[in-house]
Amino acid sequence: MSITKAEIDIEFKRAIDQAEELEELSCKLCNISNVKFDQALALLTKSWKGQNAGSYISNTRNLKNRLYGSAEILKDTAEMIRKTAQRIYSAEMAALLVIENRL
Repeated sequence: MSITKAEIDIEFKRAIDQAEELEELSCKLCNISNVKFDQALALLTKSWKGQNAGSYISNTRNLKNRLYGSAEILKDTAEMIRKTAQRIYSAEMAALLVIENRL
């Protein structure tokens, strides 16, 4: 059973769409980690002065950094999906061309 050009195109587009979704999620997580966490930390630092405040703020900063790191991983994954999809697309199109030339 051979795959058609249309099927190759559909699978390639599906992979690219998934990469775009991951990149959008990455951008949202970056925004949350940079903007929202910074706002929350500023408010906490300003308004909470108890003995546990420092520890809580430190843990919150660590969480912010982990969230940002996860966003970067998503961005890298999206790029890997794009590169892999392009390689597979090129290989499948080349194989299809070989098959068509043999017929």
